[in-house]
Amino acid sequence: MGAQHLEQHRRILGILFIVINAVTLLLSAGILVFFGAVGGLVPDVEPEGRAALLIIGLVAGGCLALLGLPGVITGLGLVRRKSWSRTVALVLGVLALPNVPLGTALGAYALWFYLQPGSDQVFDR
Repeated sequence: MGAQHLEQHRRILGILFIVINAVTLLLSAGILVFFGAVGGLVPDVEPEGRAALLIIGLVAGGCLALLGLPGVITGLGLVRRKSWSRTVALVLGVLALPNVPLGTALGAYALWFYLQPGSDQVFDR
């Protein structure tokens, strides 16, 4: 496989990392807004109930944000040809495999890309 072909796949992989993980970040923000709105708009909810909704929203939204942010950063590194992004993308790709269906597709594509001879040559050193 030629260097130009691998260069295109590196860029596509970076864009996929950004898009899929940005969706996770948007879902995280949606959870935060939803639980905040429910806690603030539902009448006759005791303060303990409002606090519980806020805590649930913060924990769930925060966990999703912690899962999505490294993927967006890695995708930006791939698009910008940063050498550190190669290792991080491989690790995140393997970790994404159980996340059916998008994570599985992303992880399989990352593994396929990194198994190609010369895939390490499309990064800045």
